[in-house]
Amino acid sequence: MNGLRRFAIVAFIVIWLGVQVTVPLIQKFELDRPGLPYRYTRYSWAMFSRLVPRYEVSLYRTRGTGDREPIPGIGRHVRGYRSPDPMPMLAIYTSEAEVLGRYRGLLEAIARERRDGYTYVAAIRWTAHPPGTADRAELRVDATP
Repeated sequence: MNGLRRFAIVAFIVIWLGVQVTVPLIQKFELDRPGLPYRYTRYSWAMFSRLVPRYEVSLYRTRGTGDREPIPGIGRHVRGYRSPDPMPMLAIYTSEAEVLGRYRGLLEAIARERRDGYTYVAAIRWTAHPPGTADRAELRVDATP
């Protein structure tokens, strides 16, 4: 009985440690989804994680003169933001294309809603750990009436 108990305890410990090591590896390298590229998983062990990109974004609108004007009612779309002030952010997305896609969708929604002839702009400046080579990016979406 003593040998069986010892075997059960050792087997439990080995299985437990195996799960504790393999599950984060599967999540980190997305081994459960074949064909997808490597992607940072937020809830994995620190030794497997990457530094989170940080950036500032300014959302504003402009006409032909190029002056920055605040976007009226931006609080409906981005809670607590005061346009055109820079807003510090942490990139929960890991590629520059994902961050730009997020703001492109926001600007397109605002332009589609307003249709006032302004050009809506998102000016992004990477402040730490940029995911791409450029340290600045700018998106422009025209709100044609």
